[in-house]
Amino acid sequence: MSASPSRIHYWQSRLLPGVELSHSHHREFSYGRHVHLDYHIGLVQQGGQKFIHKGSSHNLVRGQLSTVNPDEMHDGLSLLPEGYEVRVFAIAPEQLARWLPDSPEPFFDQGLQRRPDLYQGFARLHMYLDQPEPDALLAESQLLALLGELLHLAPERHALADPQIRFLRDHLLGQLDGHHSLEDLAALFGLDRFAFLRQFKKKTGMTPYAWLKRLRLERGKLLLARGLPVSEVALAVGFFDQSHFHHGFRQAFGLTPADYRQQMLPS
Repeated sequence: MSASPSRIHYWQSRLLPGVELSHSHHREFSYGRHVHLDYHIGLVQQGGQKFIHKGSSHNLVRGQLSTVNPDEMHDGLSLLPEGYEVRVFAIAPEQLARWLPDSPEPFFDQGLQRRPDLYQGFARLHMYLDQPEPDALLAESQLLALLGELLHLAPERHALADPQIRFLRDHLLGQLDGHHSLEDLAALFGLDRFAFLRQFKKKTGMTPYAWLKRLRLERGKLLLARGLPVSEVALAVGFFDQSHFHHGFRQAFGLTPADYRQQMLPS
């Protein structure tokens, strides 16, 4: 490596064991040829990065992902004099194996992925994981869904059955104010996390987190119609930040919780 990065921040996600994250602003800085022990997914948000991967030269810009398997030689330097901003997911092979127990050793088929949809998904997730209190179910669901797309895994052939969905709905409605992990929900059906996520999404068209959020909002709507205070309702249905309840409710129903409650009060 030459010179020093202007700013670089590494952290270990407490919600995603085996996942190291980094956010860097590089100026006069370059990575010499090297390898990693883990899987790397990189994206630039400003500027661009030039890198050699398995003998081919690539230019990484916004809307694309760099994907490097363990032990693959690569380097990296700025495309522009003003440098670049880059975010990276580094995923330990043993963690990926735990997420994908029924899959052969996964690998990225190329070093540069031109997938704007996946770029946006990984960028949003990386920034979300940099927030003070990210939600475990959202974080893990999003990462596994994105990895499933990126690794070109075979489509899920099975889906959860209607009785299983009803059981899960009743289970979650009974503890809307609780913390739920993908592992805990998968264990209810004897599935690993990745299989549960894919079977759930095949059945509902939603991630477990999005489904749970909607259950919380629907139950919150019922409680508001009974005249309960907005702050009390938010906590009862699992929104520990009232502003998140306000935003989610308005997005779902077109008005604020307070406005809905007021309209439902007896005249």
